[in-house]
Amino acid sequence: MSHESGSIIAAVTGDSVEIDQSAVRQVDAERVELRQAAAQHVHGESMDAAESAMFAVRAGEVHMRDCATFAVMGERVNVRESTTLLLFARSVEGDVRSAITPAAAFAFGLGAVAGIAILRRLRRR
Repeated sequence: MSHESGSIIAAVTGDSVEIDQSAVRQVDAERVELRQAAAQHVHGESMDAAESAMFAVRAGEVHMRDCATFAVMGERVNVRESTTLLLFARSVEGDVRSAITPAAAFAFGLGAVAGIAILRRLRRR
């Protein structure tokens, strides 16, 4: 088991990794635990994070409490008091706050199509 605390780490690999109050660029492990940490890329079978910020997470089972992420991809995702921009999962439990809701995605797509149509008409003139 690897345990890091209070430092900046380039990459961590192993069976079980615990990171407390540290920043890490890449984590690749079967079991990942983050506590008050920041991570750029996290990959594992299971990930448990609390009070942490992550850019991209890919794991089979994800548990997040009071976290902020850009993108999360997993089979089963359990979220409490966390925010994510993109969430891809087969099963989601908890009170996830997503920045892009289905209604917002639809409105963005509709706006993009209308904008492209207007630009094409302006170019023809």
